[in-house]
Amino acid sequence: EHSNLAEVIHEALNIVYDDGYGGFHPVLHLQHDLPAVQCNRTQVRKVLVNLFRNAVEAMRTVDSPTLSITTQVQTVNEKNVAIVIVQDNGPGLDQIAIKRIFEPFFTTKPSGIGMGLVISRALIEANGGQLWVDFDAKPGAKFLFTLPFVT
Repeated sequence: EHSNLAEVIHEALNIVYDDGYGGFHPVLHLQHDLPAVQCNRTQVRKVLVNLFRNAVEAMRTVDSPTLSITTQVQTVNEKNVAIVIVQDNGPGLDQIAIKRIFEPFFTTKPSGIGMGLVISRALIEANGGQLWVDFDAKPGAKFLFTLPFVT
């Protein structure tokens, strides 16, 4: 399945707003000439919705919550891949949380079940990409994932 990443990002943002997670300012740096990516659109949209919701929940303490969403082409290990960067300006993750963030049932939220990121990582890997967290992100938390281009 071929997908335009910018379209999938806009769809995910609309879902997040419709679910009542608005009140943040999305800053989009979307590369316009990005080639199509090979992915299951529904699965990737699900991952984005999860990352955006997590970010919005984390930013509820911040006066002017900004969610920065970037797409770019990066060559990683001689592989040309699209990379999506989702960064919030919330309180960020402490060292313990960062180490355990992808463990099943680990959560930083009072009502979280700790499966969102586990499922998100599995979905991205099923689509030939990788999902990780940037340990040194300041401020807030920064998640990145890659997807292969259509060959």
